[in-house]
Amino acid sequence: MINPFFRAEWLQKGRNIQLPLMVIFYNAILAFVIILFMVLNEGSFQNGYYYDTSTYQYQFLIISTLQIVAVFFMMPYSVAKTFVTDKENHMLEQFDMIPGVSMQYVTSKIFLAVLINCFIFISGLPAATLSCIYTGIGGAKLLRLGAMVLMFTFWSSAITVFCYIIYERSIWAFSGSLLIHGLFLGGTLFLAEMIRNISLLSGTTGELSTTVSNLCLFLLLLNPLSSYMGYYGNVTGDIGMFSELCSHLGIDTSQKMFIFLFYKAATLMCLLVGVLFIFLSIWYMERRKRG
Repeated sequence: MINPFFRAEWLQKGRNIQLPLMVIFYNAILAFVIILFMVLNEGSFQNGYYYDTSTYQYQFLIISTLQIVAVFFMMPYSVAKTFVTDKENHMLEQFDMIPGVSMQYVTSKIFLAVLINCFIFISGLPAATLSCIYTGIGGAKLLRLGAMVLMFTFWSSAITVFCYIIYERSIWAFSGSLLIHGLFLGGTLFLAEMIRNISLLSGTTGELSTTVSNLCLFLLLLNPLSSYMGYYGNVTGDIGMFSELCSHLGIDTSQKMFIFLFYKAATLMCLLVGVLFIFLSIWYMERRKRG
């Protein structure tokens, strides 16, 4: 049976001009960047400049990074639009009176956000495929890019839906979602650096203990950028910048266990955080009913 909330939202989105405009704007940016790279490279060849073919990988990485960054810009806005009518008409209070509606309501919002972003990503596949052909990147990396986009969409939409569930005013919900995004993306790095500095100041050996390094490693696992760095290394074969950060925090990236498990664990942690926020949203709606 199709979720009634999802069906209503999807029909509303299909009749709205916003989704086609998002698709057009999204693909226009991708096409512009690809054409810009083509023009610059063609100019370099005509003028006889030496051109390192390895830079093609970074051109594909820039294009794929734009697609990932677009998720973090679009998700708070896309999810916010699905709550406008419910907030204005006080529908959440009415939904609270229906038994078992919490899970359907929350999952419909998450699934709608994921489906919309999946649709937008698929619409950009012609441009992304052209980038793969032009830069000599294999199709497997394009599939991995799609998986990354969907994963970050799930993570971001789960956080945003949670904020719109717990806050009555949309402005506070939007601000809260941005704050939580910032805490995961930048706050974990700041906290790891603070723990490192406190450990060095309070210690006498001038070295970080195993406990501190493991705590910093856990904070990095919570950061979605760690999963992205796995994708970055897969495309370029170089994670020098991330290795320096880990070394700064006392983490040895040369160990086989780190290479084999870290990026997989970071991806799993990203999914688990999304699932956690879904359960928190459902729990809060059920708690509000009993209250």
